[in-house]
Amino acid sequence: MKKKKLFLIDAYPMIYQSYYAYNKNPLLTSKGLDTSPIMNFIYLLINTLNNEKPFYMGIIFDNHQKTFRKKKYNKYKSHRKETPKAIHIAIPYIKNILKTLRIHFIHAIKGYEADDMIGTIANIAEKKGYIIYIMTLDKDFCQLVTKNIKIYVPPFRGHPKKILGIKEIIEKFEVNYPKQVIDLWSMMGDYSDNIPGIPGIGKITATRFIKKYGNIEKLFDSTNELKGKLKENIENNKHLVFLYKKLITIVTNIPVLSFEDDKFYIKKPKWNPIKKILLELEFKKLLKIAYQYFIYKIKQ
Repeated sequence: MKKKKLFLIDAYPMIYQSYYAYNKNPLLTSKGLDTSPIMNFIYLLINTLNNEKPFYMGIIFDNHQKTFRKKKYNKYKSHRKETPKAIHIAIPYIKNILKTLRIHFIHAIKGYEADDMIGTIANIAEKKGYIIYIMTLDKDFCQLVTKNIKIYVPPFRGHPKKILGIKEIIEKFEVNYPKQVIDLWSMMGDYSDNIPGIPGIGKITATRFIKKYGNIEKLFDSTNELKGKLKENIENNKHLVFLYKKLITIVTNIPVLSFEDDKFYIKKPKWNPIKKILLELEFKKLLKIAYQYFIYKIKQ
């Protein structure tokens, strides 16, 4: 039996990417509204709906409240800049468009990130027989990849789409299986989340340790095999490295979260409200591909 496709979209990284890709030459309406993050995010979304034709989709937004990671490590993501005004303005528009498209979206539960929500939903859906495509530009999700959970990198600015499965993750990060990227980044650090890693360990050394020991637990059990400053750095940072591993690991079992098929089923969109919003934002080209999607859905 053919597996049902579920697309899960990590909203904010996609919206940010849409904004920064055009921030030097933003798309402005006749009234001066910067619509770059709205237009590009919705274009990628509708393009995916037209090309991939999924029947199930969920879009997950972070809630910007303090998460368990921030409580454990106050420097977590502390280097990130304040959210641009254009993105603050864009979010209500994007959510209104999603409502007219009748695509399910949710916010992260208090204490968790969108990553954890996606990880948990993907885990439940996989057990229910779905094949899951996580649409994202965030490498953190590579740890979730299994036979039925894949990363979907949408086509963007001339680059074709990419679908990353187990083989692609193994080749890209030089690991034996996807979950090992957690240990890899725990050692070498992850700049995007402000996780420094072990001093003196970069990608080459971290990869060598992954090949030899498999994970940081076995590495710390074998430090007697190491010498000099490298051994000293590893042993002196044991507590921090295990903390980093907890921060990097995406939660896949949030207790109160469930996956209800009917909520994620994409229903027939409402054309007049879609048309009204897109015309208000002066998205004439986007209106055409939105109409193609609308026709496809009503013929189902």
